Amino acid sequence: MYDIMLGRDIGDQIKFLSIDTHQARHPWPPETIVSAGKGVVVQRHPKPGEPRTHTTFFMEIYPPGAAFIRSEGQTPAECEDSAWAQYQHALDCTDGTGRHDWESRGYRNGAGFCSRCNTFDPQVFTGEQLGQHCRVCQTGTTCHWETDEATGQVSFLCADHCPPLEGLASNPMTARSPDP
Repeated sequence: MYDIMLGRDIGDQIKFLSIDTHQARHPWPPETIVSAGKGVVVQRHPKPGEPRTHTTFFMEIYPPGAAFIRSEGQTPAECEDSAWAQYQHALDCTDGTGRHDWESRGYRNGAGFCSRCNTFDPQVFTGEQLGQHCRVCQTGTTCHWETDEATGQVSFLCADHCPPLEGLASNPMTARSPDP
């Protein structure tokens, strides 16, 4: 496995930030990317009687065959077991074609979820597939959108026509680093 925070191969040792290393319990593929730690989770709309925050171990994993998995648990082992169960569910999901059944669920940034196993992938759809075209040049885009508050109409801009972000001299999507 590759630890995204450490920037190196970690074999079968999962480093939960702020605690000791956890020996992986499951045979994760070597190309799996992982980030793990212990942190506070804030719930936007807790159910009556539930706390607004709780502390938990977490893993964010990018294994082959499943684009993104996030798991939580009371211990590193419980957290990894949850991630492994999600991974196996994603691998067993396909309908014989080897493909997930992607849907956007209202996301405009190109992300999608599998309708069968709930696997998430941040780059499933293009602007063209979502019917989102730049209002200036008509290029398909997932870069920037605005909603007119008066009419509720949504319009889109591609990276070339996207306004610069506050505090940045240029649009980071189109900025080029200077030649060395």
